[in-house]
Amino acid sequence: MIIPYDLEVSLNEYSQKGKANDFPVFDQCPNCQCTSSGNLYRNGFYWRNAVTQEVELRIPICRMKCLLCKANISILPDFLNPYFQYSLHTILKSVEQALEKKKGNGYRQLWRYHLRRFIRNINWIHNFYIDNEGDINEKGKKEAINYMKRILDFGESSFLRRSWGHLSTYFMAH
Repeated sequence: MIIPYDLEVSLNEYSQKGKANDFPVFDQCPNCQCTSSGNLYRNGFYWRNAVTQEVELRIPICRMKCLLCKANISILPDFLNPYFQYSLHTILKSVEQALEKKKGNGYRQLWRYHLRRFIRNINWIHNFYIDNEGDINEKGKKEAINYMKRILDFGESSFLRRSWGHLSTYFMAH
């Protein structure tokens, strides 16, 4: 189980602090809702890549385990998107540049891949905003640009955290 969490630090700060970051302490297990006192414990770290246009880092991700339900819980900093190496900001910036036909840095095949994923997930994004704000009736590319602006205005990290668990997948999945 992945839990996106706002650690209130940037990617660079998180990388510098490493395992010494201020990871959350839960009152109950996010999976089975049992009281976490004595049941939820830190179960080490795993390392993953975090890539921006400026830097490639290898950062620790905190893992927890519940003794009752045996769930493994990963505390993912909210500047990262699950299963993507590129930071959320980097992905969204590349999609925004592609939608506005601006020349961006990096590999155009990778940015095209992110753009295709974004457009394929327009309905997911649309449903998130309908359920949270009301109906939106844009189509095609104009709709994608509208949603990109809304995500950026809403705040990248806030969007990821608040949209988590909305429907059955996460942002940019499949």
